Amino acid sequence: MCGIAGVVRQNGAITPDPSVALGAALAHRGPDGHGVWRSPGRDVLLVHRRLAIIDPGPSGAQPMSTVDGRHTVVFNGEVYNYRELRRSLEARGEQFATGSDTEVLLRLLACDGPAALAQVRGMFALGWWDAEARALVLARDRFGIKPLYVAAGDRSIAFASEVHALVASGLVEPTIDPAGVLGFLAWGTVPPSLTCVAGVESVPPGSWMRWSQDGGRVQQPFADIAGVYARPMSGCTEGELRERVGRAVQQSVAAHLVADVPVGIFLSGGIDSSAILSAAVEAGVSGLNTYTVRFDDRSSEHEYARRVASAFGATHHELVLDPSRIAADLPRILARLDQPTLDAVNAYYVSAAVAETGIKAVLSGTGGDELFGGYPSFRRLPTALRMKRRLQPFVPAIGPAVSAVLPERLTPRWQHFMAENGRPDAAYRAQRGLFMPAEVEQIAGPALRDRWVPTAERVAAAESALFAGASNTLEGDVARLETRVYLGSQLLRDLDAMSMAHALEVRVPFVDHVLLDAVWPDLGAHPSLMRNKRLLHETLARPLPREAIDRPKQGFTLPFATWIGGELQPFVRSGMAHLVDTGWIAPGVPDATWRAWQRGAVHWSRPWALGVLGEFLRQM
Repeated sequence: MCGIAGVVRQNGAITPDPSVALGAALAHRGPDGHGVWRSPGRDVLLVHRRLAIIDPGPSGAQPMSTVDGRHTVVFNGEVYNYRELRRSLEARGEQFATGSDTEVLLRLLACDGPAALAQVRGMFALGWWDAEARALVLARDRFGIKPLYVAAGDRSIAFASEVHALVASGLVEPTIDPAGVLGFLAWGTVPPSLTCVAGVESVPPGSWMRWSQDGGRVQQPFADIAGVYARPMSGCTEGELRERVGRAVQQSVAAHLVADVPVGIFLSGGIDSSAILSAAVEAGVSGLNTYTVRFDDRSSEHEYARRVASAFGATHHELVLDPSRIAADLPRILARLDQPTLDAVNAYYVSAAVAETGIKAVLSGTGGDELFGGYPSFRRLPTALRMKRRLQPFVPAIGPAVSAVLPERLTPRWQHFMAENGRPDAAYRAQRGLFMPAEVEQIAGPALRDRWVPTAERVAAAESALFAGASNTLEGDVARLETRVYLGSQLLRDLDAMSMAHALEVRVPFVDHVLLDAVWPDLGAHPSLMRNKRLLHETLARPLPREAIDRPKQGFTLPFATWIGGELQPFVRSGMAHLVDTGWIAPGVPDATWRAWQRGAVHWSRPWALGVLGEFLRQM
């Protein structure tokens, strides 16, 4: 796990040299080493900050070049099947000088090109310079676990693991992109490939882009997870699916434990993280450390986490939180976010708990709900869509009648759902969106309205890319959307930013394409196995304690609904006021949103999201 950056210029040397600024901006991601590579003509620069997990000695340092000097790579992430890939390359005559996964990735690219990334099991973002072809290739893993941002001009291209690095180095001006703001208002996160900084985009997951010094530009996918949900079902029985998935979960956790340093586990006490712990113990790992956050609220899950840790013999650690600490830390947290988000605070603190014990790598249950159908959306959306299709002739009469009796907080979502033509993505927006489209138009300030049409078109294009695909079942459509939109656009990005703020590598065994292939699309034929994620916990070799299973789903979150009315209120109100002062929202929106939350007409996430957005933009 590392931080990477680079610049390629078309004509002439890169001046001034941004390597020091880039390295300093990424230092928190890689405290174990710092490397810089420059081409002989000084028109190519690659920068690396290292967090040493595999082959932690000097031989694994980056940037790494082939012996002939033609190929040089900087790489952030882990290749879990690097030993198998190495054996395959050795059978073809390739020789290796290190024990690192970086060298395996470098030789794979040099031999077979970027299409070979489809063979990689892992999380990665990379920059690869081919001196003979005079071309830079940038690529990300198929889920987008690791971030990679790019700023491309007519005569140069710059990339980095964080947008902040591009801005801090002077390679990009800190100009707010209105499409990033509009996208955030729609979703509570900035939908990729958009960012909040003008001229900066994220590299699409599962794709590579080649930028040649002669002016050539190519972008192609090497893998598409959406295609998994569209495959024909195998026709397997429930028993066959259980056997296959139980084996695949165990293998994925074992693969994600590959490291040359100790690995811990985030443990909330729910099914996902407890299943990770169960499989890790079954894999033969001893002396495991588990970590959670504790706070003074009935929603705190620390007691469940304690019981699960005790049941599996793990050494458990807790970080005690209160709202006053969060209020003091929020500026520091926002400074480590590349994009504004509804989430992330919990990941910041549980990562801090791990870092305090000196552990460098940890497993997380993130992705379990998307993979095994754990969210309420897996039940609500298929039911709602099937009912709407059956009652379509009566919708004009039913819609207004239902709207009249719904709670105020649900009315805009219901109206959006009924107005659309029954597409899964429209129903998904009604479930996951922050503000519905009609509401966004109502709250938009002059900074958005003055550029509304081109800005809205860019957001629509980004959303279309996220929504693309189809499934054999409505449940599969929900899984595809939850994975592409919520997991890929928010959870994984937040988890990376917050963990790397503490120089911590987080691995996500449920976000794994081999495991995804084992679960879907056949889970769509057995929807009863989604209830309480039965397909996961009932197929573990070591059963979970009842405390991890027989309780309502909460999610690993903090009690913001309580805290924003107390110690966090100044932060929220100040952020909303800044949005008005800078023209992003209309003047009456902050007070109206606050009053609506107080009377229960909107979810707490609305004032919180506006507060976060305002304070984030203030820091830019």
